[in-house]
Amino acid sequence: MDRQHRRELKHDRFVDELGTLSSRARDNQRLLITITAAAVVLAVIVWGVYFYRSNREKHAQEALATAITTMDSPLLPPPGGQVQPGAKFKTEKERDAAGEKQFKDVVSKYSGSDAADVAGLYLARLDAAHGDNAAAKKLLQEFVSDHPKHFLVGSARYGLYQIRIETGETPQVITDLQAQLAKPADQALLPPDALLVLLAHAYDTQGNVEKSRDAFRRIATEFPDSPYAIEAQRKIGAAGAGSGLGGLQLGGPS
Repeated sequence: MDRQHRRELKHDRFVDELGTLSSRARDNQRLLITITAAAVVLAVIVWGVYFYRSNREKHAQEALATAITTMDSPLLPPPGGQVQPGAKFKTEKERDAAGEKQFKDVVSKYSGSDAADVAGLYLARLDAAHGDNAAAKKLLQEFVSDHPKHFLVGSARYGLYQIRIETGETPQVITDLQAQLAKPADQALLPPDALLVLLAHAYDTQGNVEKSRDAFRRIATEFPDSPYAIEAQRKIGAAGAGSGLGGLQLGGPS
């Protein structure tokens, strides 16, 4: 094989290899373009979902704020009285009905949002106020089950204990509360002073004024800085005078 022929063979092989490399480059380029396009589409979808959720939550929070404002609004005074800013309703019944509708709208329109969850707690409070303990209990149980670490779960648990006391579960509630009080404070479901308030209410429901007073006394002596301390002192005095204790107020620690 002469030198010229060898040179031609090398040239042909080079051309073939170059063609193969070019073909691979074109294939890779198409793959890279496809991957890049897919990444862009995915980023747009993710951003769109995030924007949709953020925008939806924003509207939900605004609707929730409106409902809370309605519930907290002052009532219209009798004729000739001074009207306070924000007063729209003549009676609490009127105001509660308007607020309840707004909370229900938040739940129905923005289901799954944080605002809808909080609106559910307000609806539970309204149900309890109307005497519908079954509906209130269901809403509170759902909230505790679905949001065990929510910053309002303490309030939900507190309200749930109260409703259980009001619906005939007092003996079991007392057992549960005593078990919680026996735990270290950082492992209990509620702060110890809140547990003691509930325990006092449970004993009062049973007619055991002495044990109810003992629970309030523990709050006054062991937790003097508690937000319940002043009420505890009042209850101790009332119990000592032979007055009853208790009274359901859906709320409690956050």
